[in-house]
Amino acid sequence: MKKTVVMILLTAALLLSLAGCGIAPAADTGAAGTQSVPAENAAPESAQPAPAEAPETSGRADGERFEETIVLEGMEETVAYEHVRNETVGFELDYEYEDLERHGDLESESFVSRWDDPDDPWNYLEVRRDTGKANLVGDALAATLKGMYDSVDYEESTLERAGDCLVISASGAKDGVAPAGSLQTVYVIPAADGCLVATAHCTYESAEGFGARFAYMMNTLTLIGG
Repeated sequence: MKKTVVMILLTAALLLSLAGCGIAPAADTGAAGTQSVPAENAAPESAQPAPAEAPETSGRADGERFEETIVLEGMEETVAYEHVRNETVGFELDYEYEDLERHGDLESESFVSRWDDPDDPWNYLEVRRDTGKANLVGDALAATLKGMYDSVDYEESTLERAGDCLVISASGAKDGVAPAGSLQTVYVIPAADGCLVATAHCTYESAEGFGARFAYMMNTLTLIGG
């Protein structure tokens, strides 16, 4: 009995000593064994990335003309563009109307060098709609080009306005199968109801001119309707 009383007195003295030193009993730690943090001091949750927005169209009317400055071969050049808007095929882009002629219909658009025979051109860009899935269409086009050219490269890329796409580059024309000295670059762009296929044709001699201009044109291409 005396021992019990002594232990109680010692415990009380210890608690009074701790209180005098300013040490408070520990807060309830919760199930995880760590001290709770007030809500206002908690670290904010990581922001979720915003859903991808549909590309905005330019707002330009079909046939509207304007000027832009681009860089070709390290030099700035002012280019006269005409806007194309084809609701049926489902795209819009800008083309250089001083160097190219537009030949369009409801199913496709072609932009042909003014110095070429429009019935048998060497330098032109053609844009058309395909109902197949982009990867399947790309595989089929790459297989066809391998029968026409010695070198065919197939890679994923991104256009400034149209987004992700597949790019197929073909060179080394096979004798009697493709025009000698010709090059092709094919862009396959996924769309809501299939894909858009844009094929740039040029020659080795015109690759730095028309090839570069076609690449600029493709970066102005925007899908209509996704």
